[in-house]
Formats: sequence, C-alpha cells, structure tokens
Amino acid sequence: MRSSVPVSVVVCAYQEGDRVAETIRSVASASVRPRQLVLVDDGSTDGGCERTWPPWVRTLRGDHVGVAAARNRGARAADQPVLVFLDAHCAVDDRWLTPLVTALDHTPDALVGPAVRDASDSRFVGCGAELVDALLTYRWRPATGPGEVGLLPGGCLAVVRDRFLTEGGFAAFSGFGLEDVELALRWWRAGRPSLGIPEAVVTHRFRTLPPYRPEQQPWLQNILRTGLAHLPGPHLRATVLACARFSTFPGAIATVLAEPWAAAQQRLLTTELRPIADYLDQWAPRAFTS
Repeated sequence: MRSSVPVSVVVCAYQEGDRVAETIRSVASASVRPRQLVLVDDGSTDGGCERTWPPWVRTLRGDHVGVAAARNRGARAADQPVLVFLDAHCAVDDRWLTPLVTALDHTPDALVGPAVRDASDSRFVGCGAELVDALLTYRWRPATGPGEVGLLPGGCLAVVRDRFLTEGGFAAFSGFGLEDVELALRWWRAGRPSLGIPEAVVTHRFRTLPPYRPEQQPWLQNILRTGLAHLPGPHLRATVLACARFSTFPGAIATVLAEPWAAAQQRLLTTELRPIADYLDQWAPRAFTS
C-alpha cells in the first residue's frame, strides 16, 4: 500500500497534450504519493487536462495567464502545508518526495529542489543552477552532494506553503520565464537558503521548441523587471544593453518603467539580509564578465 505525505503538488499545463496524464500517472505510481495534486489548466485548447482524474487531483481552469500566475493560483488553492511545483512534462522517481519533505522539515524557510535528469540523455543529471549571462539565463550545475545552490529552476521545487504565500509567491510576471530566477534572488536577499537535494530525482523533458510559441516581449519584460528589482548599477546596465539587442525592447522597457519598480526596489533593499553583490560573486561569476 502506498503511503501519502502532506504535500500539494502543483502542475501547470498549457498545450501539453498527453504529457499531462503521463506526469500525473508518474506521480501516482511512486511509492510515496502527495495527498493532493492541483492541476492548473492555463487556458489550454488541446484537451490535455480534460480527463477524469483520481479524487486527490483538483483541476483549476482559466484563461491563459502565464506560468508564474498559474503557479500562484495553484498555490492558493492547495490545502497541504508543503507545495511542490512540478512541470507537466516530467517523470518522478519512486521515492522522489521523501527527501524533499525531509529537507523542509529540517529547514522550513528553504527552497528545495531535486536532481533533474535529462529525458533525452540519462547521463546528464543536474542539481541547482547558476546564472551565465546578462539576460539572466541559467545553466544546470552537476549533481554532487546536498547543499546550497544558486537557484532552483521552477520545473520542480518545493517550499512550505505559508512561507511562499507570505513572501508573495512568484512575481507577477507575464508570459514565460524568469519567475524562478527572481524568486531565487529574493529568497537569497531575505537570508533564506535554496537547497539542492540530489537524493530526490525527477526526469525532465527539455524541449528545443515548446508546443506553443512564447512571445518575446513578455520575456524581455520579465528580465527587465528582475534586473530593476535586484541588480546593482553596472550589472543592470549590462542586462539592459543585452535586452536592447531585441526588436521588442522599446515596448518592453516602456512597459516596465511605467510600473512601480522603484518602490519594489527600495523595499527589497531595506529588508536585505544578504547582499545581492555576494550572490552575484558566488552564483553568477560568468554572467557579467566584460
């Protein structure tokens, strides 16, 4: 008989087709199962979420709002004390949940993430990531022992639900990308760790092309929002110049500068417990080299 743990797994899906059912089937067949899975259908039109699911799966349907807002919606609907955000194109190992829950029992203010195996090349397993360029792109680090990492990509990360919601959840980003980077920077500055737990393993389908076309301008806006909130002057300049190479930059920068970014920046600065400069030195050593 499978045991269950007080976890809500939040799976957000947009045009994922049969991969949604494959992911939920993987979670269901593991030896330790979450007590709840919240499936957020982010405006899909392919029917992938329109199935009869087990009673412990709750489905939320709505307009397409992007992954950050969809994950926040799932977090608010969850009824268990621990959240695990999981991409809708993943397979989980048999005992994947136990090490994540144990880590949060010991360090309840942490973000926690597993080792991630590449579905197309099982030889590659990464655990945590670091920033590698001024567009705030990240690259996986090799899976070694447990410990602090620079960031945990949103494809699978765990957090205490009350802590996550109290801290505002994912930033109010549109479209695709950067919500996990911004969360990692905010978590660091608040003095809280991001922990890689290689004993937990999730297999992720890394795709060259998603089943939909991401829009460029929202992506640039998310980069600029993250930069304005967190980066010191020289680093921010490098990020803005990197964004300026794209044709949609004028609209992106105009949109972001019209937002109350200065107040958010000041709020983060006044509550900072670990300086962002230390983060950049440790977890982005290659991102801003001249």
